[in-house]
Amino acid sequence: MQMEEKQLYGALTVYRERGAYLRRLEQFEKAKASYDEAFKSAPEDVRTLTGRSQVCADAVQPVQAYADAEVALKLEPGNMIARNMQARAMYTMSDFERSVVMNFRGLRVRRQPPYFMEGINQGVETIQDCIGVNAGNVMLDFLPIIKQNEELTKDVDEDEPQKPLHKCRIPRPEKKRKLTQMEARKHLTLSRVLAMKYLGPMAYDKFFLQELTEDRRIMSANSGGSLELRAIVKEALRSLTERQDMLRSQRPYYTIKLAEKADSKYQNKYKEAVLIKEREIGARTAERLLKQIEKSMRQNRVMDLIAQAERMQMFLDMKTPRTLPDKEYYIDRLYRAVGEGYLSQHRLSYTLSERGNRRRIAFLMGLPVGRPQSFDSVMATYPYKFIDIKHATEKVAATLEMCENSTMKCWLMYELARLLCTQKNYALAKFYAKRCQREAQELGNVVWWLNGCFVLMSGDMQQGNANEVRIQVEEAYEWSKKLQDPERVQAFLCKCSEMAQETVAADERKAIVQREKQIVAVMDEVQKVETSVLFKRMSTVPPGRRFSVLPRKAEAADNRSERRRRKQRGLTVIPGKERALPPPPKSDTLGFQVFDI
Repeated sequence: MQMEEKQLYGALTVYRERGAYLRRLEQFEKAKASYDEAFKSAPEDVRTLTGRSQVCADAVQPVQAYADAEVALKLEPGNMIARNMQARAMYTMSDFERSVVMNFRGLRVRRQPPYFMEGINQGVETIQDCIGVNAGNVMLDFLPIIKQNEELTKDVDEDEPQKPLHKCRIPRPEKKRKLTQMEARKHLTLSRVLAMKYLGPMAYDKFFLQELTEDRRIMSANSGGSLELRAIVKEALRSLTERQDMLRSQRPYYTIKLAEKADSKYQNKYKEAVLIKEREIGARTAERLLKQIEKSMRQNRVMDLIAQAERMQMFLDMKTPRTLPDKEYYIDRLYRAVGEGYLSQHRLSYTLSERGNRRRIAFLMGLPVGRPQSFDSVMATYPYKFIDIKHATEKVAATLEMCENSTMKCWLMYELARLLCTQKNYALAKFYAKRCQREAQELGNVVWWLNGCFVLMSGDMQQGNANEVRIQVEEAYEWSKKLQDPERVQAFLCKCSEMAQETVAADERKAIVQREKQIVAVMDEVQKVETSVLFKRMSTVPPGRRFSVLPRKAEAADNRSERRRRKQRGLTVIPGKERALPPPPKSDTLGFQVFDI
C-alpha cells in the first residue's frame, strides 16, 4: 500500500505568510510560488487572493493580478485591498480612464490610507501627458510629417472600387524596401534613445541582451545548456521590452520632448557650448587617427594601416553629421589612404632574387607558394583576417547594402571580391571587382580601379586564364600612367603577365590518390591489401621512374640531339654512350677453354 503524503499542519497560514515575507524582500517568483501552494490548500481564501494579486502587480503581471482581485471581490465585495489591486492592474494595462473611475469609487468609501487618492493623481497626470496640457500641440508640431504622409497617399482613392486582379497560384515573397545607411542609423539611434529615456540604467541590460541574441557563441557543443541559456535571454529581453512599452504608453515620447523644449537661456547656452566642444574634440581625434594611418601608408605597413582604419571606422560610426559635420570628408580621406595601402603591396623588390619576386606575386595573386627563403616585407605585413571567412563575407555584404559613401563602397566591394576569390567563388568575385572598377571610374579614382583590376587578375591567374590576364594587364598599364609614380606598378604588371604566360605544372598527387582509391574500391578483399601495399611502394619511387595510374596520352619522342640530351651541368667533357664489356674469347678447339687467370 502506497503511503500518502502527510499534509502540513496550518499549510494555508504558513505558505501565505511566507509569500508575504518574500514579497517584502522583492523575491516575486518565490512569493508567487508560496501563494500558489496556499491557494491549493484554500482556493476561497480572500487574503491569499489579494496577496497573490499584490505580488503579480509588483511583478508587472497585470492580467493575473486583475483576475485574482476580481475573484476576491466576488467572495468579499467590500474588500478595499482587492479593489485597489484591481485599479492598479487596470492602470498597468493602460486603461487609465477606467482606473481613475475605480479609484474615485474606492475613495468615497475609504480616504485613508491614501492609496485611492494616489491612484487618482497618477491616472489624471498620465491622461494629461497623453492627450492633455502636458502633451502640447502634437498636430502642429508634427505637421510636416503629416503633410509628407499625405503626399505619399494623395493619389490613392480609398473609395474607388478595387478591380479584382488575377491571382497567381504561385506564392511570391513580399518585397520589403531595404533601409539606407542613414535610415538604419536613425532607427538604431532612436531605439537606443527610447530605451535610455524609459528604462534608465536598465537600458544597458537590454542592449547587452540584444547583442547576445545575435552572438554565435551562445550555441555551443552543450546543446541543452545553449537552448536553456537562449530561452533565459529571450525571456529577459521580452520582459524588458514589455516594461518599456508600458512606460511609453503611460508617458509618450512627444511629452518628454515637449518637456525638454522648455525655454531655459542658460541651459541652451550650455548645450550649445557642449556641442561645439564635442565637434572640436571629434575633429581633432579624426585628424590624429588619419595622421597615424597616413604614416603607416608611407612606411608600407599595411597590417597596421588596416587595424588603424578599422579603429577609425568604429570612431566614425559613433558620430552623426550633427556632432561631426565633416564626417563624409574624413571617410573619403580614410578609404583613399586604405586604397593606397592595398596598392602599395603590388610592387617588386630589387633586394629580392627573381625567385623571391615570383613568390611575392604568387602570394598576392592567391597562387600556391612554398616557404620563403628570405624576408619578404609584403608577406610579413599582409593584413590577415583571423576570423571565420564566411562570417566576414556576410558582415561585409551587410555593410555594403546600407553604405552610401562612394569611396567606402569601393573598399567594401574590393574586400568582398577578395574574400570570395579566397573561397574560389570566382564568378561572384569578378562581379564585385567589376562593380568596384565602375564605382572608381565614376569617382575618377585610379587607385581603387587598379585594386579591383588586381582582384580580377588574381581570379584569372588561379584559373589559368592567360589571355584574360594579358588583356587586364594592358588595360591596367594604361590606367597606371595617371599615377604620380607609375613605374613601380608597371614593373609589377609586366612580371604578372610574364608569369601568366608560363605553363604551371599541376600537382597530380591528389588526383593520383583519388585514382588509387577508385582502383582499390572495385577489387576483392585479398587483392585490396596487396594493391594498397603496391601503391605505397610505388609512391616511394621517383616520379620519372614510376608507373602512372592516371590515364594519359603517350609521351612524344624527345627530339633533342644525343649530345644535348647527355649534357650535364658542370662537365666540359660530354660522356658518350655507355659501352658493354667485351665477350670472353672462345677457342675453335673442342674441349679447350681459355681462363682469365
